[in-house]
This record gives sequence, structure tokens and C-alpha cells, in this order.
Amino acid sequence: MNHRQGTIGFIPLFSILILAIGLMNHVMVIPPLISEAHRDAWISVLLMVAPFFLWTFMLHYIMKRTNQQPLLTWFHQRYGPIAGMSLRLFFLLYLFFIHVLTLKDTVMWTHVTYLPRTPQFVLSVSLLLLCFFGASYGLQAIAITSGFLLPFVLIFGEFVMTTNLPVKDYSLLTPMLEQGMAPVWRGSVYVGGGLAELILLLLFQQHLNCRVRLWSLWTLVLFLLMLVLGPATGAIAEFGPYEAASLRYPAFEEWRLVRVGKYIQHVDFLSIYQWLSGAFVRIAITLYLMLELLAAGTNHKRKIYILLSLSSLSAIAVALPISDMQYLQFLKGVYLPGSLSAVTAVLLFMFITVLLTNRSKGEKA
Repeated sequence: MNHRQGTIGFIPLFSILILAIGLMNHVMVIPPLISEAHRDAWISVLLMVAPFFLWTFMLHYIMKRTNQQPLLTWFHQRYGPIAGMSLRLFFLLYLFFIHVLTLKDTVMWTHVTYLPRTPQFVLSVSLLLLCFFGASYGLQAIAITSGFLLPFVLIFGEFVMTTNLPVKDYSLLTPMLEQGMAPVWRGSVYVGGGLAELILLLLFQQHLNCRVRLWSLWTLVLFLLMLVLGPATGAIAEFGPYEAASLRYPAFEEWRLVRVGKYIQHVDFLSIYQWLSGAFVRIAITLYLMLELLAAGTNHKRKIYILLSLSSLSAIAVALPISDMQYLQFLKGVYLPGSLSAVTAVLLFMFITVLLTNRSKGEKA
């Protein structure tokens, strides 16, 4: 029987994470992954299964031993304000990077693909306004919205995958390891950098009205890995490893090949729904979590001011004169490797800390 008092269950949380982290894995990770590992990109994905099973075991252990209490409060009470504040600053910085990079990528993609005459600043403000209202209404509103959006995102994904089967040549995935294992390992770093965002689950744990099981986290990891594997192998099978590596948005380009019968084609507008669904949830939830870290226990009016400040700051960051190539180089060379290494280090620190805390309690008992 469930005795926890929370805002949402695991299924709504699953919807949020699939849309938010799924955008990173299904869209943003694919260009650097294919450009690095080429036809062996799928091996890079498979190599991350076992490490992230262990990774999520540590995540689950932390959630279990902290009794799914507010994580930062738990560390603050047991290890003092320095530990609590250090973790708070880390999560704030991490969330802000996720927030700004998602907004930047979405605005650039929108401007390049279907709204080339609309100023990018107008696009970013429009999307931020929508996400601002989503975050201001709270976690439950974002969860309900995710529950409505996700089924159609999955249906459209199955549609593009099956419809393009006639133009796929999976023999292009071989021969394997032409360049050795080095490109494969580098590609796996990008996959891991996207999956590392699962650490944000620790910021949700006090809002859950159920216990999170280890098998459910492993299922989530496998699902997110499939979101990388599908478009990566699809792009290589459709365009070839070198053409796919030169594409800026391989997952979007796959939609342009869709053809149903003689007369139905040009249905790539459905990809707009997929991308914007993920972008909305991803940006709104990062806004909400940053607000929680900055304004826990404050009144509604102050929270609105903080949300406005965060939105304005991100709009300014996106408006900076950073080209698409500079953005891609930052994503590939800094953010994804940094995400994997920094988040894993923080997770390992928390795991050891929680482990030692529980052992010392056992010895005292």
C-alpha cells in the first residue's frame, strides 16, 4: 500500500523524463555521436547499458536511504550548510545549462527549418512565455501536460520509423570497428552525457507519492537508450554514415523521406510537434526546478519575480552572437563530456556519503 504524500506518481514522472531527457537523447546527442563514431554509433549506445545500470543503482540507493526526502535539506541537516549550498549551486548551474542549451537549439532549429523570417529573439521570447506559464502552474500541471503530449510523440516516432523501412539499408551499419574502439568510446561519452541528466530525479523525489523501484529506473534507462539507438541507426541506414555525420539535424531529416502511397508526403510538420513537446517540458521543468532551489518557502509573488528573472536571463543568453557551429562545438567538446564527468562525480560523492551515514547509524545502533 502506498502511504507517501506527494504531488505526482511515477507514470507522470516517467512522462516528464521521457520528454525532457528524450529530447536530448533523441535529437541533441545524435549529431556529435554520429560525427564521432560514424557507422559504429550504435555500439557506443550499447556500451552504456551496463555502466548506467550501475549508475542508476547508485541513484536508487541514494533515493532509498534518504527516504525520498528533499535531497538538499537532507544533506544540509546532516553535513551542514556548506554541503547543502555546494549541491544547490551545482544543480542550479546544471539546470541553467540544460535550460539555455535547449532554448538555443530549439530556436536555431525553428529559425532554420520553418520560420526563417522570424527574428530569433521573438522565437525565444514566445517559447519562454509558454514555459513560464507552465512552470508557474507547478509540477502537477507540467506532469498532466506531459501525459497528454507523450502518447502522440511516441505514435509519430513509430510512424516515421516504420514508414521509412523501405529506404533503410542496415548493411551500412557494417563493417564494424573500422577505426578501432577509440571513436566508439568517444561516442559513448556523448551518450552518457545525455543520460546523466537522470540525476535530476533526485530533485523530484520528495514530490512522488510512491516508492521508486530499481527495475523501473532500469526500464527508464533502456527506454532512453532506445531513443538514441533508433534515430542513430535510422540515419545511418537511410543516409549512410558520412552523409548522416554531415547533417545538422539527422532526426528531422528522416521525416523528409516519409512517403505514404503516391500522394502523401511532406509530413515533416509532425516533427515540429515532437520537438516542441520535448522542448516545452524540458524548459518548463528546468525553470520549475531552478525556482524550487532559489525560492523554497517564499510567497507566490516573489516566485513570479524569480521566474521572470530566470526567463529574462536565459533570453539574453540565447541572444548572444553565438553561431550554430560554435554551439555544436560547445555541446560536443564541453557540455556532454562535462555533464557525464561532473554529474557522475557528484553522484559518487553523494552515494559514498549516504553509504557512510547509514553505516555509522548501524554501528551506533
